[in-house]
Amino acid sequence: MNILIIYAHPDCKSFNHAILKQVESSIPSIHKVKTIDLYRENFDPVLKFDEENKRRDLSKNPETSKYRDMIKEADKLIFIFPIWWSGMPAVLKGFIDRVFASGFAYSYKKIGLEGHLKGKSAWIITTMNAPAIILPFSNDYGKVLKNQILKQCGIKPAKLTTLTHVESATWEKRNLYLQKISSIAKNIS
Repeated sequence: MNILIIYAHPDCKSFNHAILKQVESSIPSIHKVKTIDLYRENFDPVLKFDEENKRRDLSKNPETSKYRDMIKEADKLIFIFPIWWSGMPAVLKGFIDRVFASGFAYSYKKIGLEGHLKGKSAWIITTMNAPAIILPFSNDYGKVLKNQILKQCGIKPAKLTTLTHVESATWEKRNLYLQKISSIAKNIS
């Protein structure tokens, strides 16, 4: 299976980075894994619409073609990012805006969208500082990514793993989180 990890955290010493390394090292070697580190690659998240940059041409933009190719090749997408102010980092939102474009990831039907990325699945790993008790009531971007973006593009199933209280978590708790991530990654399908 071809697995594409899309990672968005600016600090290589963060717990999110530890999660990334845990996922990469735990996925069985029978799978082919590629990682896009949006901050390390200095991905430009800014949409530009003007005379030279038309919205209808986003799916043909040469600056993002390598990312579209990587997504096409992938059987499973893994997203790793923190939830900040109930949303994802701007660089990841910009990546989705620029890469998951109409004509590539979906097209408009008379009613609704038709996803073009069918046959792919996803695993979304998010971290947050909020307590787990608020998860049923929150509209965090892990849920938005799963239900309002990936599903609309035909990517399903999408598993969501949310790790809470990360900033105040003890090393023991963080190690339990990493063991959980490792267990899921070892059994990835």
